[in-house]
Amino acid sequence: MGAKCEIAFSIVGMLVGISVFFCFGIVFSNWDCAAWGLVSGVLATITLYLHICFLQDRCKSTATQLGGLMLTGCVFQLAGVCGFVAYLVLAISEHQGLVIRGRGFYLACVWCFMTWKWAFLQFYFARRYKRCFEKETGTSSDVPYVKI
Repeated sequence: MGAKCEIAFSIVGMLVGISVFFCFGIVFSNWDCAAWGLVSGVLATITLYLHICFLQDRCKSTATQLGGLMLTGCVFQLAGVCGFVAYLVLAISEHQGLVIRGRGFYLACVWCFMTWKWAFLQFYFARRYKRCFEKETGTSSDVPYVKI
């Protein structure tokens, strides 16, 4: 996939995530869905930032941040999976259908998945760009195993 497509998808993810916050939060009072939508939009924004830095060859200045962004991606992947399972269990145990107004657990489940997706993409591209930087500079953060 080309860099322009990656940037376009990140922009769409950012705009949709932020609009979900306003739409589901203010209009439909589904704050669970709104919060996960906002987190998804923020992660898409960070992924967009990574793409732009890579295209402008600013990976060297952000190389120290890439490890932290990888860790952040892992943490939010875990949060997305936990939220997905929790909302799915709540929706099934309460025999809830598709509810848009109020606490709709299935919609929150969808946005937990979207949060997981953007956290995975953040981790993936931070790792990819970090490896590219290490390959370019000849440095590596891997510590070899030394037998004593």
